[in-house]
Amino acid sequence: MRLVLSNCDIKDSIIRLRELREKLCEEKAIPKEWEEAFQARDFVVAHLQELHIMIVDRKVRRNKLEKKSAFILESLISFPDEKIDGDKND
Repeated sequence: MRLVLSNCDIKDSIIRLRELREKLCEEKAIPKEWEEAFQARDFVVAHLQELHIMIVDRKVRRNKLEKKSAFILESLISFPDEKIDGDKND
């Protein structure tokens, strides 16, 4: 099942999360759960930025792009039997 959100919904959600993060950081009493959630978000963003750089670099082989995107998706999968759509191993 795919969740479909509009660009506006995603951007609004990210803006609200960023504002909440800044507010929590100002309070200097960030609960452990929130800190872990922020680290997870930072992990995903960093790897997506790397993937984008790889995509823009026409010298990077498709195999490397597939491995990087699979790594990102596998990091986000929450159910053991969940599969990555389009994976050759399906």
